[in-house]
Amino acid sequence: MSQNAESGPAEEFDETAHEIEQDQPQVQDQSSGSVDPYDIDASRTDDLADDVETADRILTVAVRRPGTKHFFRVHPDPAYSLPTLLLAQKLDIGEEVYLVAPHLRDHLKQELPDEIGKYRLFTCMNKYGVLFLWPAKLPSADGGGRIWQQSALAAAERAKVAWIRMKGDRAAGAYTITEAMGNLPEPQWPDLTMQELVKLAFADRMIASRDHDVLREMRGEI
Repeated sequence: MSQNAESGPAEEFDETAHEIEQDQPQVQDQSSGSVDPYDIDASRTDDLADDVETADRILTVAVRRPGTKHFFRVHPDPAYSLPTLLLAQKLDIGEEVYLVAPHLRDHLKQELPDEIGKYRLFTCMNKYGVLFLWPAKLPSADGGGRIWQQSALAAAERAKVAWIRMKGDRAAGAYTITEAMGNLPEPQWPDLTMQELVKLAFADRMIASRDHDVLREMRGEI
């Protein structure tokens, strides 16, 4: 008997099955550890927030004088300026001002007359869209620094209608201004009330207690 007969009938070749196997997608087994499942670069996706409507929200408002190098504007609405009493803490460079709660004003004017003063808070914005409150000191009855204060208030009035830059002129003893020559766009003021702006600006600079750390430091208690 021939060797082929002893080995049995030859297996038939199923061409249809072979074609189906070739059509199946080849999936690479990545369970061997060659790919790190915690690879953050491979896990990155497009920012999902792109599909969500967003709106800018102001979280902080600076309290400072206008910078000498930046053009700025002052909100023209009288509702966005506030005459008030502020306490000024002298620092090595400049000063930091604090809002004083109404029930403490009379007491602190007696205890710290040199640190308590009348100011007008102006709502300002520089040409880069940065919002801030400018505490401009009001002229005092004794006339000390009166020209500086009056020139600052005059600058604020001009800034309500024009982009200006302000700097101190020691020789003249007053502030001088420079108006922008270009046609800069009008500032986009936020939809916030003056009270909301003050609350943001003085969130951590409100003196509502005689035991406030700033007062204790001025007394030499700490």
